Amino acid sequence: MLRLVWNSERTSTDLAEHTGMSRPSASQHLRILRDADLVAVRVDGNRRWYRADRDRLARVRALVAGFWDDRLDALQAAAEQETHRRG
Repeated sequence: MLRLVWNSERTSTDLAEHTGMSRPSASQHLRILRDADLVAVRVDGNRRWYRADRDRLARVRALVAGFWDDRLDALQAAAEQETHRRG
């Protein structure tokens, strides 16, 4: 869903059709994304238009990268230490 709303606004009906979900299921997923501030919503009459919140997603990506970078560095150091120990 995030990929579908990355460059353009889409309705929940459109997203349901593109993902093969029912409309209620798509709406539930969109509510979760909205609650996490990963998508923004614009109301136009009786339609809701969804778009990815790129700034928020960039912050989440940086957080995840930082989380894994530290752990991957530690894993690499441990692997190198084990390689030298077995040497």
